Amino acid sequence: MNLRVRGISYHFNVIQSRDELPYLVMLHGFLGSGNSFNHLIDSLTPFCNPVLIDLLGHGKTEGAELHYRFSVNEQVADVCKLIQEQLPHPVHLFGYSMGGRLALNIALQKPEIVHTLILESTTFGIEPEAERLSRQALDARRADQIMGNYAGFLKQWRELPLFNQVQISGDYRDTIHAIQHQQEPVWMANQLLGFGTGTMPAVRHKLNEIKNPVLLLTGERDRKFVTINQTMKRELPNSELVIVKESGHRIFAEQPGDWINGIRTFLTNQSWI
Repeated sequence: MNLRVRGISYHFNVIQSRDELPYLVMLHGFLGSGNSFNHLIDSLTPFCNPVLIDLLGHGKTEGAELHYRFSVNEQVADVCKLIQEQLPHPVHLFGYSMGGRLALNIALQKPEIVHTLILESTTFGIEPEAERLSRQALDARRADQIMGNYAGFLKQWRELPLFNQVQISGDYRDTIHAIQHQQEPVWMANQLLGFGTGTMPAVRHKLNEIKNPVLLLTGERDRKFVTINQTMKRELPNSELVIVKESGHRIFAEQPGDWINGIRTFLTNQSWI
C-alpha cells in the first residue's frame, strides 16, 4: 500500500500472518527495496508479521530533489511516523547495511517504539574526521557518476569486493539487479549525499543508551564489519553478536537459512514470541 508520510508517498507492505504474532519491520540497504526480502517471507510468517518498507527514494517510495531531505533526522522522522500511525508498536526493527544505520538511529531517537533491534552488516558511523571527509568525497564522486552514467555506476558497484565475498543464486542475483535498475538515479545520488556513511553523524558514544535487546549479524568473510560489530558488541549493554559462517556482507541473501534461524532464535530467547 501507499501512504503519504511528511509529504512523501511511502510504499510499504504489511504481511500479517496472525494478529497475535509480533511485527518485524525490515529496512533494506542502498539500491534495494522491500522486495529484496521477498525470498524470506515464507520462512518468517510462522513466527512474525513482516513489514517491508521501501525507504525514501527507493522502490515505489518517492524521493526528493534536494539531498537534505535524505538526512538521517528526516528519514528517522518518516519511518517513526509510519510505524506509530500504522502498526501496533513497539515493533521488532531489522535493518541491513544502510537500513541498519537508519534502524540504529531510530532506536536512539525513538526507543519507545522499538522492542528489539536487529542489525545486519551495520556501522555506527565514521569517527576520525579525515576519514569522514574522505568518505564524503567518495560518495560525492559516486553521486556524480550515478547522474552521468547510472548503468556504468551499477556495474562498478556490483564488482566491489564487499559484494563478491560469497556467490548468491542466479535467480536472486537477477532479482537484485532488476531492483537496482528500476531506481531513480537522482534519488540514489541524493541518498549518498544526504545519508552516506560519511555524512551520517557517528553515534558510537551513544550506543550505551540503547537498553533494548540487540542482535548484531555479520558475515565471517566481511572482516571490516566483523571488527566494527565486535566494537558495537562491547558498547551495547544488552547485545549479542552472531558471526555467520560462509557469508559476506549480505547474510540474508548469501545464507538465508542461517539468517532465519538467527532471527527466530533471538526473538524466542527474548520471550517476544
